[in-house]
Amino acid sequence: MIKYWSAVVRQVAPVAGLTALMVGAATLTALLVGDGAPWASALIQSTLVGLTCGVLFALIVTTADTVTAVRTAAHYGLSLKPAAARLPGIRTVAADAQGATAFQLADSALHAIKKAQTPAISEVLDLSHGSVSLICKTPYGPEIRVSIDITITDGKARAVLTCQPISSWKRLDGGSSWVIADTLQHCVQAALNGSVL
Repeated sequence: MIKYWSAVVRQVAPVAGLTALMVGAATLTALLVGDGAPWASALIQSTLVGLTCGVLFALIVTTADTVTAVRTAAHYGLSLKPAAARLPGIRTVAADAQGATAFQLADSALHAIKKAQTPAISEVLDLSHGSVSLICKTPYGPEIRVSIDITITDGKARAVLTCQPISSWKRLDGGSSWVIADTLQHCVQAALNGSVL
């Protein structure tokens, strides 16, 4: 959990620094223009206020995301790893194609995911030749867009799962993309191996 938290701190640090800079600049302006404080005193006070706000911002955001990630991972029976902080969550699965087409494998993967019922599927966006796109959700995190691309080369099937939050601006998702990618990896592996009933 501490390693995940520190990975999130590294992601939040630039935004926290920007927050500290903006709050510090606003405070400096207010002290100089509004109060007519001397430069040295205003600079010290605004620096302390900016740093305090930046550190508080980083602590609140990282702690909230870590708590969400721990809850999400525990819900699916996984132990949280630092890799859960990276977006998008990507997994690669390979197996023999056994004479199946990419569409058949994509359909089989979707069937395996629906059969598992974990994670919950909100919506199936696309099922086409070698491609499945859907939206999954976890109990604690945001909705996650899942893309499964299946290719067959020389009788070998290769599936690439990509999971990321629906909102493209999100950089933290409480480990949801990682958990969903990890969970769906087993379903897709079963589909590629032909063990889905």
